[in-house]
Amino acid sequence: MKKIAGICFVLFMACSWHIEQAQANVPFQSEVQETDRGAEPNDNEHDLYIDGQLQTYAGSPVFENGILYVSIQAAVQVINEKAEIDQDVPYAEESAFEFLEENDYIEEIEEQEVVRVSSLQELGIQAEWEDNPGRLHLETADLLTVDNLRIGDTLNEVDEKLDVHWNTGYGQPADYIGFHGDMHEFTYQDRYGEERTGDVPDMQLEITDNELTYMIFSSSDFETARGVTVGDSLFDVRRAHGSEYIEETIDGKTVHIYHVNGGSLWFIADDNNDVERIGIWAFQIEGYER
Repeated sequence: MKKIAGICFVLFMACSWHIEQAQANVPFQSEVQETDRGAEPNDNEHDLYIDGQLQTYAGSPVFENGILYVSIQAAVQVINEKAEIDQDVPYAEESAFEFLEENDYIEEIEEQEVVRVSSLQELGIQAEWEDNPGRLHLETADLLTVDNLRIGDTLNEVDEKLDVHWNTGYGQPADYIGFHGDMHEFTYQDRYGEERTGDVPDMQLEITDNELTYMIFSSSDFETARGVTVGDSLFDVRRAHGSEYIEETIDGKTVHIYHVNGGSLWFIADDNNDVERIGIWAFQIEGYER
């Protein structure tokens, strides 16, 4: 739980920001209550993830003659999910199976219908293979992005895309902490159960070793790659990002955490289960990496 404590400390800095002094006022420590850890990995030799969601019924990725394949079920699912967020794809208006069949994407290995991962990449699906343990990530969009910003961008790249006021991260591991836009009131419970209120910016960013390591936004002007924004409900979050997530209760807030390839997405909701803030991180909670 060491990683989550550090992340939560930054994520829930509901305070009055003294930007000109290059530091925030009244940061506080969160006490994390562990609730639901979501689905556990299956026992297959190789795991398959679609948009960070472990696939337990679509079969494992397979190698044949040095070529990586997925089952037809997995191929149809990822194509359908891609079409939901991108109406410009050529298969948006027809059956995914029929599209794959008509264009000769379907092959057969040991009496199982499969599709090459390279073919899915040609159709706009992002794919990355990871070793130890073997796992394949298929993604319908770059999930570590907000608009044209991406985790891993350099300081200069961020400055070219967004007007940010940068402060040196005094007393912190970050090189720079950035703020963009207007301030919003944010209410939370401190460690004693007392309600406190502070201000948070439209967007807060961190640069470490010249790489963007997190983005936290509190404005509906920004949205995730799958279209979720501040003001949406946790039901909307689950519909867009899936049912496999980590749930935490932190400072009176319900937090749904999605691990995706290379990082995580955090959705912070109020008592009505409406999203107040969204965080995108280059980190994952220790013990639950994927």
